[in-house]
Amino acid sequence: MKYVVTIILLLSFSCNKAETPEEPFLPEKSEPIEGIRIAWNQSSMQKLAPQNGRFLSWVGYPRLKGIDTGSIMATYETDGNIELIQSHDNGITWTAPSVVFASHTFSNTQGESTKVNKANGELIQLHNGDLVMACNYRPAKDNITPFAIAVKRSTDKGLTWSESQIIYEAGPSFADGCWEPALLQLPSGELQVYFANEGPYTQTDEQEISMLTSHDNGITWDKQPKTICFRAGRRDGMPVPILLNNEILVAIEDNNIESFKPYIVRSDLSDNWSAIVSGNSPKREYALKDVLPNNIYAGAPYLLKVPSGEVILSYQTTENRSYNWELSTMEVAIGNKEGRNFQKKTNPFKVPLNKEAKWNALMLWDENTIVASSTTNYKSDNCEVWIIKGHIIPELKASVGTPLIDGNLDIDEWTENFPVFVGHQGPANLKASFRYDEDNLYIGIKVSDESILSSAQSLLQSNGVTINIDAHNHCLTAPDNGLYKIWHNYNGEIILYEGFNGKWKEKQQNINTIISKRRIDGKYYTIELSIPFTSLEKSDKSNIRVNIGLKSHLNASTQYVESVVHANPEASNTWCRLAFD
Repeated sequence: MKYVVTIILLLSFSCNKAETPEEPFLPEKSEPIEGIRIAWNQSSMQKLAPQNGRFLSWVGYPRLKGIDTGSIMATYETDGNIELIQSHDNGITWTAPSVVFASHTFSNTQGESTKVNKANGELIQLHNGDLVMACNYRPAKDNITPFAIAVKRSTDKGLTWSESQIIYEAGPSFADGCWEPALLQLPSGELQVYFANEGPYTQTDEQEISMLTSHDNGITWDKQPKTICFRAGRRDGMPVPILLNNEILVAIEDNNIESFKPYIVRSDLSDNWSAIVSGNSPKREYALKDVLPNNIYAGAPYLLKVPSGEVILSYQTTENRSYNWELSTMEVAIGNKEGRNFQKKTNPFKVPLNKEAKWNALMLWDENTIVASSTTNYKSDNCEVWIIKGHIIPELKASVGTPLIDGNLDIDEWTENFPVFVGHQGPANLKASFRYDEDNLYIGIKVSDESILSSAQSLLQSNGVTINIDAHNHCLTAPDNGLYKIWHNYNGEIILYEGFNGKWKEKQQNINTIISKRRIDGKYYTIELSIPFTSLEKSDKSNIRVNIGLKSHLNASTQYVESVVHANPEASNTWCRLAFD
């Protein structure tokens, strides 16, 4: 009987093993993420308004512009006024606010009166250097005075402003008003103001985008607006125009089906809106590459062209939040050089679900940086105006050079531009750059980290950086042969891994061929590495893919890891492509 039991157990074991054979790992490739990325810098966040403890029941709708003096101007709403502040030192300090448009009281012939609030301030510098600001007149009470679009001009860089000039009046009720002016000057000098307009639709809830033109730098304006776009039965709203190549692009919010979504309407510059862009016109395009569900709100769009030619779109959205549009947050997406297929979405402000970040805008800070501005209450009970900088990570190129590996990232060896940035999840951040020669790949890394911790028990628990390399541009979805990971902690200790069957396996071979030095200066440290191409089993200079990760601490017990934006450290198709000049 004893032998029978043994045979049964052996048969049972054999059957179970046959039922669950070990499947071989098959590396899977996927479409790579290409093009520029935008990495937000949490340490750059700055509150612009209200200043110095002022209490304002409402402050928001910020818009930033750089002017030819090198100054940066910011305008926003404050309790019915439009205020302006300036920075003359690249945003380090800001002037005290001045009121450009002040609310006023209007009384009609019947003795009725109302406060007229000023909203939606927008600023442009013209080709001749003058400044023009537009705003929206919003009466607090209906049927006393019209909603309107007005402008002011400054010929002395904002020191003084002309009297307010009303250039368009809609109806006197909230249901028949006009809203959100936005300014654009064409190469010909023609100045345009776009706005959302309910004035023509007093019997319905419809709304169009209208445009008025000035041919003398905003001194006089056409009497009748031109209809730019209109979807019958719906509400085109919140226009923002840009020039792109030989086209005029206008971002709008369009509630074609249920909730608002960002759309782009466009016209050839030579055509200049000779025909209305209807709801089914080919000149009207859904902006996002991936279509959002109908019940997701994504309104209040804004457009910006960056120096490399791509177009950046922002909007406020309930995606991955509640369905309450009042609790929307800012989202930014990157389009192509034609202003289409917006994707690679990010949220500049880390806003809790019970807070908001709305009425946002974008500005080009310098050729490598954009800035997002928002109306948000995520740091207080009331809404405030905040900005955050976003680093434009270009398509990476390593230039030829042989730096001395001493931990000193000398400008003569590395230049000023460190194109890779990581630093959205916490106060620490890093920048990285690449060089190469015939034998080696060189990586220079600068880290700013105020909470540097070192662990005597485990070199993996210390602060440090991770470098991922896909040596042959395999674009895999999991680690496998040809993919490498280098862990370099704050103390200068290194571990080398290679991908194997979907996981990382420590690789002792070739570890001693990697040369690194680090320098420490208070809250900053630098890392300089030389990695032989032979240690990556690479014999040519074809493209590779790279990702840089940062490990830091929010406090002594809370650790976090952050990679390059949109990069998954386990999937090389999401890493940045690095070309060799």
